[in-house]
Amino acid sequence: MRKLLLVLMTVGIAATTKAQSKIVIKGTVKGDLKGYHKVYVFGDGIKEDSVEIQDGRFTIRIPWVKDAVPYLYSEYDTKMRSGPPAFPVVVDGPGTIYIDLADVTQGLRAAPIRGSRSAAAFQEFEEGREKLRTDIRAAVNERFADKPKNDSTLNKTYLQLIQQRLIPYIGDFVETNADAYAGAFILGRYQAILPPEDLERLYNKLAPAQKATGPAKEVAGRLTGIKRAVAGVEVTDFILNSPEDKSVSFSSFRGKYVLIDFWASWCGPCKASFPYMKELYQQYRGDKFEILGISIDQDKSAWLNELKKQELPWPQVLDTKKVSVNSFAVNAVPTAYLISPEGKILMKQVGMGEEGNGEIEKKLKELFGK
Repeated sequence: MRKLLLVLMTVGIAATTKAQSKIVIKGTVKGDLKGYHKVYVFGDGIKEDSVEIQDGRFTIRIPWVKDAVPYLYSEYDTKMRSGPPAFPVVVDGPGTIYIDLADVTQGLRAAPIRGSRSAAAFQEFEEGREKLRTDIRAAVNERFADKPKNDSTLNKTYLQLIQQRLIPYIGDFVETNADAYAGAFILGRYQAILPPEDLERLYNKLAPAQKATGPAKEVAGRLTGIKRAVAGVEVTDFILNSPEDKSVSFSSFRGKYVLIDFWASWCGPCKASFPYMKELYQQYRGDKFEILGISIDQDKSAWLNELKKQELPWPQVLDTKKVSVNSFAVNAVPTAYLISPEGKILMKQVGMGEEGNGEIEKKLKELFGK
């Protein structure tokens, strides 16, 4: 009898564990759907799927995967509303989440979320961020009422105010939610725009459990990259693959000045700089100089297709190991680093233009006398 009870208890625990390993999203939608009844879910590590809204209700069940964030969107929103319909539900663990939309015309992302602290906190953050942007845009438009919407001064002022107010807003949110997944998620999402001192301070405030999450580990990698990406520091050796899937080690370029060009297939300014860089390469290539292109593309096929179009004559590798972040703290592309023959960082430059007056171009002229 005791053995039977033990077996039943074990089965019960296993069943409970299995049930708890799912995320269940229960939603209600009120209003005329105009025949568009589907709700879709997708995300990294989450299989794309859809369900039908029936009698104003829908239920989505997906496996809970650590650090995987499901994105939702509705068929109604894609057909009847403008703007990006998909939005993340920042779950912090298995369980049931409730989404109740009182008016379908407002869009699914406007529905209040409950049942998950992180999901609800993230939604609150997004609402505050949108209000902040709206208020700043209104103030700037009033200030520059006589300027067209595409005026460079107007847009520059707008971006400056966004940064001045958004960074403290992010910081306040992370500190308030330092013990929740939402805090780590937001810190990871905005890590590239935060000043290094703020990024490190906020990372150090995260609870130990949150430092073990994927977003926080990315931040830790960037903080390491910031310390490494300093003039005079020797580049930590790395190995990445070429388009032919051959291993290329950075140490193999020792003895040459190396211009590392971080770029991506989707980056317009990167591609616009290539004709000028080809001229630069033709001028300096040889035993003492090399360019190494490192693509930050996540889609390998997009990278390979763009390489075929561009016909770049210097070595190319794909950054599958986050070298751009963990060793060079790259925030945007194109970004270039000039490395000495001893493998040490000489300087950094954001952008490669046709003017030829960048710091790296000046240094090359100084080094090679042409």
